[in-house]
Amino acid sequence: MKKRNVKNLVSLNLILLVPFLIYGLYKNGYLIYMKGLISGYMLFKPLYLTLISFVIKGVVDLFIYKKVKIDYNLVYLTLVSLIMPYNINLLIYGITLFITYILTLFLSKHFKFNRVCFMYLILILVSFLFNDLSFLNPMEAKYTFSFSAIDILMGRSVGGISSTSIILSLLVFSYYTFNFYYKKDIPLFINLTYLLLTFIYFLFTKDNNFMINSEVIFGSVFVATLPMFSPGKRIFQILYGILIGLLTFALLFITGKIISIYLAIFITSLLENVKIRQKRPKFDKITPLSK
Repeated sequence: MKKRNVKNLVSLNLILLVPFLIYGLYKNGYLIYMKGLISGYMLFKPLYLTLISFVIKGVVDLFIYKKVKIDYNLVYLTLVSLIMPYNINLLIYGITLFITYILTLFLSKHFKFNRVCFMYLILILVSFLFNDLSFLNPMEAKYTFSFSAIDILMGRSVGGISSTSIILSLLVFSYYTFNFYYKKDIPLFINLTYLLLTFIYFLFTKDNNFMINSEVIFGSVFVATLPMFSPGKRIFQILYGILIGLLTFALLFITGKIISIYLAIFITSLLENVKIRQKRPKFDKITPLSK
């Protein structure tokens, strides 16, 4: 694909992520500020995370390429900023993401893996080591809420700092289905598999806490479908989606409701390395889906 078309796709992805950032500023900024639980400075924390990602991309590009490139790395870094836990320390985030991003550029020359999930999991691990891992914002930590189905669909559940809106994720998925390059079977089969397993679990345990999972929906729509780290043929996309759904459910009981989808995507993306060796595409090349 021509570089101009790649830039158009990158720009489209970023534009579609803007509403999530706006909602993150509302849920994890404005609402908490109005309760007097954070300062005016912390009102814009979701935005700070995204801006740090942009700065890191620009600095690394200038150092390596002598210019800022519009490529999918910008999408990867933006996605990472949207799925971070609320209380991630900004300094830890910036330093760790900078190091991890450079590491992904080096490692990606040798084998394939989902870079968003890799950077995310390293950041989660570092946060855990610093005893600073919690997805609860100050209001969620202080009060106990009983949300309606509409509240949850809108995004009031606990999750990534800007990735909890199920309605936005579904709207973007609906729009993406008209895009020739979008691998719509992957999120479809991830969620069908996940919902089936959580429903069976509910029948046995009467526990429905896992069934509505905003992070699974966001991760399946945006992260699992990234073109460089997922299969091209439809049959493999379906198998890929089913496997991620199975792993996500299994990992719920180890990593929890929020992290499981990203660990599942990362593990499954590694399977791309066991395929029969083919000519490796260029960094920014996107191959159309096979019919």
